Amino acid sequence: MSRTAGWMVWLVGALVVFGERGGAARPITIEDVMRFRVITDLQPVPGSADLVLQVQEWDGGPRFLKDLWLVHPGAEPRRLTAGGRTGGAFAVSPDGRRVVFAGEREGRKGLWGLPLDGGEAVLVAEMPVGAENLRYVAGRVWFTVSVFPDCGADFGCTAERGKARLEGPTGRAYEDLGMRPWNRWRDGTFSNLFALDPVAGRVEAVAVGPFDVPPGPFGGVEDFAVSADGARVVYAAKKGVDLARSTNTDLWLVENGVERRLTDNPAAERRPVFSPDGRKVAYLAQEVPDYESDRWRLRVLDVGTGESFGVTDGLDAWVEEITWSPDGTHIFFTADEQGYLLLYRLEAKKGAVPVRVGPRVVSRRLAFAGDGRLVLTRETMTTPPDVWALRFDKKGRATEERLTDLNGAGMVGLDMPVVEEVWYDGAEVAPGKRQRVHAFVVKPADGGAERKYPLVVMIHGGPQGAWHSMIHPRWTPLGLVGHGFAVAMPNITGSTGYGQEFVAAVSRDWGGKPYEDVMAFLDFAATIPGVDSTRACAMGGSYGGYLVNWIEGHTDRFRCLISHAGPYNLESKYGSTDELWFPEWEIGGTPWENPEAYAKWSPHRYARNFKTPMLVIHGQNDFRVPVEQALGMFTTLKRLGVEARLLYYPDEDHFVSQPRNRAQWYGEVVGWLKKYLQ
Repeated sequence: MSRTAGWMVWLVGALVVFGERGGAARPITIEDVMRFRVITDLQPVPGSADLVLQVQEWDGGPRFLKDLWLVHPGAEPRRLTAGGRTGGAFAVSPDGRRVVFAGEREGRKGLWGLPLDGGEAVLVAEMPVGAENLRYVAGRVWFTVSVFPDCGADFGCTAERGKARLEGPTGRAYEDLGMRPWNRWRDGTFSNLFALDPVAGRVEAVAVGPFDVPPGPFGGVEDFAVSADGARVVYAAKKGVDLARSTNTDLWLVENGVERRLTDNPAAERRPVFSPDGRKVAYLAQEVPDYESDRWRLRVLDVGTGESFGVTDGLDAWVEEITWSPDGTHIFFTADEQGYLLLYRLEAKKGAVPVRVGPRVVSRRLAFAGDGRLVLTRETMTTPPDVWALRFDKKGRATEERLTDLNGAGMVGLDMPVVEEVWYDGAEVAPGKRQRVHAFVVKPADGGAERKYPLVVMIHGGPQGAWHSMIHPRWTPLGLVGHGFAVAMPNITGSTGYGQEFVAAVSRDWGGKPYEDVMAFLDFAATIPGVDSTRACAMGGSYGGYLVNWIEGHTDRFRCLISHAGPYNLESKYGSTDELWFPEWEIGGTPWENPEAYAKWSPHRYARNFKTPMLVIHGQNDFRVPVEQALGMFTTLKRLGVEARLLYYPDEDHFVSQPRNRAQWYGEVVGWLKKYLQ
C-alpha cells in the first residue's frame, strides 16, 4: 500500500452508530451535548442480571445532576432517585437489596441506604465529613474520608479541628513540596480508608496516615479493592517519597489488622483487583521511575507468595481497566489503541496471549453481572455511552445484547456530524522518512460536494494523551461543527495508542516533532474534501495550549489561535507547578541544571515573532499550569500590539467543570473562530 503524503485512508462512518435518528435535523450545540445523559458509574446487583447506574444530566442550572437508575434486561431503565441528590459515591449491597450512597438529605450528612424494590432512603451512618469511593463487601461499607490522621476514625475530631482553623489565623506554613496538589492547598488532612459495620454502626480505620488513598488528583475507588470475604484489602498509595518529585505509588495489603507492602517497584502501581477467591491481585504497573507516561502493563500477583508476573508485556499499548471472570480463569481488560479503548480477553496465567473481542469502539466500566455476563459501556464520538452485555461461550465467542438507549429520544432532531479517520505523513523521523500520523476529521453533515468549511485544528493535552472516539466532556468537536466548522483532531507525536516509542518521542522535544505533525496536517488538509485549509485556526489545552503558544512564535499560517491553560514560560512554570517529576522528565532536569533546554522549548523566548490573534483562557485555581502563564502570554501579546482576548475564571482550575462556565467557554471560542474564519 502506498505511503506517500497524498495517500489517505477514509473510514467514513467507521465509528459505530447505535441506532437510527429520525426527524427534522438541526445543528448540534454544546448545550445539547451537556444535556446528554452520561453514565458516570455502573455497578451490578449481586444475584441478578440487574445493574445500578449513576447518570449525569443537566437541566440548564448551575451544576450537573447525578442520579441513580436501575437497569433490568428487557425493560426500560427506572429512576431510583431524582433531583441530583445522589451525586456522590454509591455501592450496591452484597445481598442485592439496597444501594448505599454518600450525600446530604434534610440537613443530615452521611451514608444513606435506598431499597432497590422501592421506598425512601434511610440514614445508615451520620458523618460530619464527606465520604467518597464506596465499596459494599461482606456486610461492610468501605469508603474514604479526608481526615487529620491523628484523629483516625473519630470524624468529629476532624470536623471540630477544621472548624477551629476557620475561626483562627489563616496563615499556613510548609516545609515540604507537594503543598498544593492540583487545585487546593494542603490543610493537614489526607484521604484515608475506613470500613463501616452498618448493623453495629461502628467505623474502623483501615489505612490511616499522612498519605492519600486513593492517590490524587485523579485516583478513585478503582485504587483499592476488598476480597469477596472481606478479609483482605489492597490499596494504592504513595508513602515515604517526595510527593512533588516521585510517581512511586505502591500496593499495600491489610489483613487481620496487619498491613504489609505488596510491591516494591520504584515506579507506579495502580488499580488493584482481587481474583474471586481473593488469592491473587491483578493490577497495573509501570517500570520507569518518575515517568508518569511509561507504558501501563497488566500484572498478576499471588498474595500468599508475593510472586508476580506480567501478562501484557507483548502488547505495545496502555492497559486501562481490569476485571476478573467470575470463575477466576480469565481477565478482561481494555487497551488504548489508535483512538479507541479496545476490549481484550486473557487467560490468567503466565505466557497467555491477549485476544481482542468486540467491535472497534471505546469500551469502559467493565464488570460482571450476576447472570455471568460481562457488562460495559460503549460510545463513539457521536453516540453517548450505553450499556451492553456480552456472554462468552467456552471458545471465547461473545453474544451481545444492548441494555440501554438513554439518549435515543433526546437525539432525535439533532444533525450529527460526519466523522472520518485519516492517516497522513507527519514529522520527519529519519532522512527521507516521515512518520504516519492518525487523525479524526469531523465535518457538518449538511455539506454538499462543493461546500468547504473553515478548519479548526484541535490539539490534545498530556502531551501523552490522545483523542478518542468518544464524547469528551470538555473538548468535543460537537460544540463547534454545528457552527459551520470542520474540526481536525490529530494524534500527534506523544499520543498514546500508537506504541510506546511514539509516546516517548515527545519528551525533550516539545516543540519539535509534535509541531511538525501539526503543520504537516495543515498541508495535508488541502486534500480533504469539504475542508478549506486556507482558513484555519489552532486551539488546544494544557500541553495543547503550550503547542498553540509555540505556534504563535513559529508560524503565521493560522488565522487565529486559542490557548487554554497553556505553559508560556517553562522556567517560571517549573517553580510554581504542583508536580516536579513532570518538567524534570519532559524538559530534562531543572532550569539550573539544563537552562539551554528550558530556553529552547519555552514559547516566551520567541515573543518577537508573535503576530497571530489569540484567545487566552485560564482558571485561577489551576496549580498544574498556574495562572501567571496566561497572564504572561496575554501581557506579551497586548504589549506587542497583537489582537488578544483573556477569558479568566476565578472559580475553575485546569478544567472548566461548571456547566454554565462551559457554555460560556464555547461561546467565547465560537465567537473568536467566527471573527477570523467566517
